[in-house]
Amino acid sequence: MISKNEPIRILQIGMTKNIGGLETYLMQQFRHLDKAKITYDFVNITAEDEIVFKKEIIDAGSHVYGVMSRHSNPIRHYWQWICLLHKIAKNYKAIVLNSNGLTYVFPLVAARLFGIPMRVMHSHNTGFEKKIGITKKIIIAMNRLLLPYGATDYFACSNLAGKWMFGKGLKFKVIPNAIDINKFKFNQSIRDKKRRELNIPADCTVVGHVGRFTYQKNHEFLIDIFNEYHKINHNSTLLLIGDAIDDFSFLNKAHEKVKELKLTNQVQFLGMRNDVPELMQAMDCFILPSKFEGLPVVGIEAQASGLPTFFSDTITDEVGITSLARFISLKENSVTWAKKINHENLIVNRFKFYSVVGSAGYNINLSVDKICRLYLQNKL
Repeated sequence: MISKNEPIRILQIGMTKNIGGLETYLMQQFRHLDKAKITYDFVNITAEDEIVFKKEIIDAGSHVYGVMSRHSNPIRHYWQWICLLHKIAKNYKAIVLNSNGLTYVFPLVAARLFGIPMRVMHSHNTGFEKKIGITKKIIIAMNRLLLPYGATDYFACSNLAGKWMFGKGLKFKVIPNAIDINKFKFNQSIRDKKRRELNIPADCTVVGHVGRFTYQKNHEFLIDIFNEYHKINHNSTLLLIGDAIDDFSFLNKAHEKVKELKLTNQVQFLGMRNDVPELMQAMDCFILPSKFEGLPVVGIEAQASGLPTFFSDTITDEVGITSLARFISLKENSVTWAKKINHENLIVNRFKFYSVVGSAGYNINLSVDKICRLYLQNKL
């Protein structure tokens, strides 16, 4: 039973084994909550694997529950959800389903049946990883009908992400993908240190990218862009931060393309990293040619680091919060991308942009205050 003398507990769904944008977003919030008033617990919906940050979450006094993946055993998955909510629902003011699509809304429907008063669908994307078949289209259509029954509130990381998921019929609140801006403030000593670790000369132009190896992130085109840029600027290197999760085909294709273009010595595959803020210090520009995004956290982080940042035009212009942001059409070829990047002055005063990002509303402390006010409304 919810006690007035204890912090409100919010049940969050969406954390996985991957250190991606969504996971980073949730942990940024978790770390900055006033835990005397509100805190998060998490449900791992693919409990065959541990979620990232599990130890940190538990050490902070929060819970991590688990249910088996619905893909491996759907009957057991839904039954475990029912058993879990029967046991814990009375302790929660809200449940939040962080999602990239409408293929799964069951937790919100079940939460209504078990009496959780606030039930939030939070949209984090603007497209699907792959083409969807007729079966999935039917599921999405059914879930569009179920969603208003299960959810009480609708959040989105951007206007575009909200319109894509909820259409015109449901009103949603935009919750910015805010960051700890102080971590991204430019620091010359960190830049020098990271370059030494990566064996990158001080005068080398470093192009950076952070993202999982998936269809969405468009790595093959990114490598083509760098290949053309390297022809213009031979003293350049590409840092690819991220890994594949389950489907390694896009990572393998990226490795093959690098070898095919004879760029093995110019491209570093750094895998999953927990030092992204420091690695961004080592970069000179950032490229995000994604096929679609909600509002990419890494795009905010790159600008806070003072990096000239080149986005595909499929990404919402809401991410263009500083003068560093540039948008290039995916209809343009890699040669055009490279020429436009080369045309830009990559030498900028990087020290000021973390405060510009903060002033634009992407300071994590301001964002957490906003979302906590939403949860604390009508406190039980």
